[in-house]
Amino acid sequence: MKTLVRFGIGLCCTIGLSFGLTWYRGQLMDASCYNQNQNNMAGKIWVKCAPTASTTTFAIHANGKVRMLDDAGNAKAMAAFKEGTLKVDSNGDMPVKIDGYRHGNTIQVEGISARGSNVTVH
Repeated sequence: MKTLVRFGIGLCCTIGLSFGLTWYRGQLMDASCYNQNQNNMAGKIWVKCAPTASTTTFAIHANGKVRMLDDAGNAKAMAAFKEGTLKVDSNGDMPVKIDGYRHGNTIQVEGISARGSNVTVH
């Protein structure tokens, strides 16, 4: 009986940890561009849909998947982009690190920073 209880407690802890804060490292993209062109683009879609100063909705390409940012995340990404914290690099992409919670295909963003930077927009 003790073994079953320990197993149950361990399982609950594991499940609880899987819904915690996660970080994503990948390339920031213009979500509108991606949504309009995802079926017509081959290759590095994150370069073809790199964000610009007029981008209002963002997505991240990380681990072979594209996930959309929530409204607060879009606002944080816009602010960081306009402040110059996030920049397109020499490869034509925008590498970022996002801390947040995944809800389906959307990330609830807690913080965003350029990859390798210690400046995070919360």
